[in-house]
Amino acid sequence: MMREEITKDIEIRPSSISLWSAILAGPIAFAVALELRYALVGWACVNRSTWVLTAIAASLLLLPITGAVVCWRFSPAPEEDRVGGRVYFMAMGGFILDCACILAIIANTIPDFFLHACD
Repeated sequence: MMREEITKDIEIRPSSISLWSAILAGPIAFAVALELRYALVGWACVNRSTWVLTAIAASLLLLPITGAVVCWRFSPAPEEDRVGGRVYFMAMGGFILDCACILAIIANTIPDFFLHACD
């Protein structure tokens, strides 16, 4: 008995790479902001430079904002997506995830305006 080999080409579209980058932008930015701010609290306390912690959060806030914009721009109407709604699902899921990460970064920055790093 001979088996026939079945091959299937994998279609990698530029939208897939862009969407995955946009989806992962928020969680990566949130994790980096959280870790950097945590690691630099002692340094900011000794040098009385709490503005550094706020600057880190503000600069890393641009990453999930960019990811949310990319996800929004790549979201076709569900009936226009010929892949069964995959692109629409990824775009809307990425947009919601990036917005949640934006809110999380902002929420972690709010205490900087009321407390000193040594508190």
